[in-house]
Amino acid sequence: MAEQKYQHNSCTRREFVIASGVVIAGGLVSCGKQISAPEAITRTVPSTIRVRIGKNVEQVTIGNNTFKAKALGNAIKTIAIKPKTQVTISGKTKTITGTIVLQPKEREPDRAFDVVACVPIEQYVPGVIAGELFAHWHFDTFAAQAVAARSYATTQHNARATSSHYDVTDGPSSQMFLGDVTLDVAHRAVEETSGVVLIWNNEVVPAYYSSCCGGLAATASDAISGAAQHAIPPLLGHDGKDFCTTLDVHSWTAHRPARSLRKRLNASAKSLRLPKLSDVRTIKSIEPISTNKHGRPKELVIQGRRNESCVLRARDFVRAANMQVPSLPPITNLAWSSYLAGHKVGATLQLKGLGMGHGVGLCQYGAQVLAGRDESWQNILSWYYPQATLAS
Repeated sequence: MAEQKYQHNSCTRREFVIASGVVIAGGLVSCGKQISAPEAITRTVPSTIRVRIGKNVEQVTIGNNTFKAKALGNAIKTIAIKPKTQVTISGKTKTITGTIVLQPKEREPDRAFDVVACVPIEQYVPGVIAGELFAHWHFDTFAAQAVAARSYATTQHNARATSSHYDVTDGPSSQMFLGDVTLDVAHRAVEETSGVVLIWNNEVVPAYYSSCCGGLAATASDAISGAAQHAIPPLLGHDGKDFCTTLDVHSWTAHRPARSLRKRLNASAKSLRLPKLSDVRTIKSIEPISTNKHGRPKELVIQGRRNESCVLRARDFVRAANMQVPSLPPITNLAWSSYLAGHKVGATLQLKGLGMGHGVGLCQYGAQVLAGRDESWQNILSWYYPQATLAS
């Protein structure tokens, strides 16, 4: 499908809802959701998000000018740029509207620096959702994703405003950011949800999301960290099976050489601070040993040939199993989620799993199924973030 350029609409459904005070209701949930006034939020949505688009780079080309680490030295350089300026790092180009900051590394300022794009948040979100979703997906999937992305970026900004020179990165460690985009559905979704975030207890929710939950919701406390901000109802997951189970993509199988996997687990023990992994000698099976309240694995047990066992968090197993080790062959079959089990077949360990990603919050494939059933973006968010409300 050819990309269509964004055109401004004079009145959106969101504007109509806010102006008229209509309570939004739909077929998925029985309770209505009204968009609250901004006074309900303790900390408001920032006007600008600081996106690290280059890490430890030696040079960057901004428009027609090239900047190198040796010339930059210890100085932090802030560059005002024209709208839609091209920024090129290591042969990859993004079109950016905002300001560029070149932040030298403290230990080796003359060798490398970070490139941070300071982007208006409503310009930032289209570049996120255009990278996170397929261009042909439904409008309400894009709108739900826009609210989640804006909420996540807001919490990251609030947490890092005084402790870091950036709020988010432009990759999987935060959320995708393609720079300025022309995808019409992305801009329409951001316009309709402009300024809207998810809140709970008067705080913006760190609205995590993943590609596919595999059918059962993960909780942020188990899948991400035990931080207090994760122990809130919107991040504890919905009850019941998710709608992504109607799609073939929700399940996967990976075959890994058992010995190679064992060596990878051993090698990751130190860097991941999981000394127990250094004691794994053989792998006969990998099975869930405890689950969250929805039935999704929290812990896995690695069973050895002589019945020796190693119990660890499911998320830690995935990190170790997918860790690149220079002395071992590159990984060709990733473990796509921690919702898995494995059994040895000959010299091969067969991993069977469900979902892609951590499974917390919005499931992108599930949201697409719901949008295809004419569920509104408000109801999609209600399903994936229980007890959260919308505030503008």
